[in-house]
Amino acid sequence: MNKIWIFLFLVSFSGSILAQHSEQPEKESHTDLRNQSILFALDIVEDKTSYFLERTIGRDYFLRRKTSKKDELKKLASHYAQQLDRQFSSSFLKVQYEIPEVDGKCDIVLRLILRGESQSICKKDDKKTQEMKKMHEIFSNLF
Repeated sequence: MNKIWIFLFLVSFSGSILAQHSEQPEKESHTDLRNQSILFALDIVEDKTSYFLERTIGRDYFLRRKTSKKDELKKLASHYAQQLDRQFSSSFLKVQYEIPEVDGKCDIVLRLILRGESQSICKKDDKKTQEMKKMHEIFSNLF
């Protein structure tokens, strides 16, 4: 009878040891693209600098500056972010439809994205470059 109790005790004890081992959960990614959308982007090829206006599901707005060395993020008030969005949209549409392109070889200096629509600006397109440099100055002054 003692052997049966000892056997049952050992079996129950070994079961609790095995039950304590559990796999650790995997780390969650904080770069889930479903949580945020990019409203616009300005990529300055020469400086290797990019600016993005991002909106989260909670309607928070962030201006992100990416360089080859760092990635900075600045939270913006919604009314100011919407103002920046309108300014960028206006400049984007002006560059795309109102200012004529210069013919010839194209060395890209700026890349623009507005809600999925993109365009590139060549170095020789001075009017287009000057229009978008205004936006670059506004963004760089925020950081």
